Amino acid sequence: MKYVQIFIDSRIRNATLIVLLICMSIAWLFDSDYWYNIAVLMVSVSFILHGVNDYIVGKNKTRGTGIILLSALFTLYNLLRIFFL
Repeated sequence: MKYVQIFIDSRIRNATLIVLLICMSIAWLFDSDYWYNIAVLMVSVSFILHGVNDYIVGKNKTRGTGIILLSALFTLYNLLRIFFL
């Protein structure tokens, strides 16, 4: 099976939304900053996966590259915020 058949946009979106819902529910239940940070990092990973999907599947490689670059910077910012601020 090819990548296009396995990783479609709706599957990526549904999987990341389910994991995000679980992380946010746990964070709300325990009132834990740790789980909120995990949820933010899950959003970052979701952006990266959407960028990779746009780059590989989509016809617009420039858009995919831009999404990957910006989401990687967003992830780095969040990691710096979590661990150093």
